[in-house]
Amino acid sequence: MPAFIWIVIGVIVLAALFGRQKDGGTPPAAGKSAAVRVDHPHYIDADEYECSACGARFSRRSMVCPRCGARFGGTREDSTAFEEEMLEIEDWEEEEEG
Repeated sequence: MPAFIWIVIGVIVLAALFGRQKDGGTPPAAGKSAAVRVDHPHYIDADEYECSACGARFSRRSMVCPRCGARFGGTREDSTAFEEEMLEIEDWEEEEEG
């Protein structure tokens, strides 16, 4: 009977250890918030996405960073490039009219 108990305890410990390794991505460090996918919309070019953890830029919308494997806890939009492109187009149109 005692051998059976030790076997059950061993199986539970192994399941707990392998269960933790199965979780993908990088866990957020203590005191840090989860990674965020930063969306960079463009007016003419294809939209870009950026990982807030490692700074990687990629073209496919994903909830996991293709470089560091961080899971994105949310998204944030950075439309500065979009606004700059719109201003350039307005300036270009004003030059054509004048």
